[in-house]
Amino acid sequence: RSRLARPLDGDRGAEGSDQAVYGEEVTEELLALEEGLADAIRRSDTEAASRFLADDFVLSSTGGMSQHMPREEWLAALPQLETRSLEPEILDSRLFGDVMVARVLVRWQASFGERDMTGSYAVTDIFRREDEAWRLAWRVSVRLSDE
Repeated sequence: RSRLARPLDGDRGAEGSDQAVYGEEVTEELLALEEGLADAIRRSDTEAASRFLADDFVLSSTGGMSQHMPREEWLAALPQLETRSLEPEILDSRLFGDVMVARVLVRWQASFGERDMTGSYAVTDIFRREDEAWRLAWRVSVRLSDE
């Protein structure tokens, strides 16, 4: 495997250093995570979604669900969220040992009760490696204007 892929398969090539590792292999791993979570959200599947989240997960969203929504609150709200379409597009990613950061554009058609959530969102996802698996620890989301 290439030098870029080793941190993802347990080698820990960048662990303990300040050097960021990024590239195609990181993006492929990240795409599987982003698509898996998006699929769970589309289906309102709390059990599947919970497997992607760290125990201390927090959603910080401006113009979206909540300024501060911890894991259990987010999972409890998921069945009430009607998602018609959810498309993540990874714009950039970097790997820092056991932390992976992704800059994602999310196009979402959804409603939460009477509230229309439809729009494009600039998202930063911070994943942490836990027990050889990546878990989403923090999602920072900003709803973009319609312009």
